[in-house]
Order: sequence, then C-alpha cells, then structure tokens
Amino acid sequence: MSISAQERFDNIYISSREIVERLEVSRPTISQARKRGLLPDPVVINDTLIYLWERSSVEPYLVSWEMMLRVRRGQEKT
Repeated sequence: MSISAQERFDNIYISSREIVERLEVSRPTISQARKRGLLPDPVVINDTLIYLWERSSVEPYLVSWEMMLRVRRGQEKT
C-alpha cells in the first residue's frame, strides 16, 4: 500500500507548531531561536505565517534543545 502525499510531506517536513508541541515552548521562542541561529533556516510560506523545516536537517538541533530543556526543567535522566 502506498502512502499519501500528505504522509510523504509529513515525513519530510516539520512545522513550527510541531516543534512547539514537542518541546513545550512558545512560537515566539521558536522565532527567536531561528533568528539567533539556533535553528537552521526554514522554508517560509505565506510571508512568515508558516515555517517548515526538513526533519532531517532540524532533528539534531531539536535533540540538543530537548536535552537542554530537560536539564533546565529538572527532568534530566539519571
């Protein structure tokens, strides 16, 4: 069975909304991280209303960010 175009798209790209939900941060936090160079440049759609990243390029950034947030929130694994 083949996957739909939406599933292929979702497998390739991650939205700022998904990042917000995954990291439990605000959208302005994502925008600031992008501006500070803590995230790679996104694909910008509709004049900055939607940001998308290729999952493969942003994943290492998100993993690092998650580790830092766990430490800050006192959730580090022992």
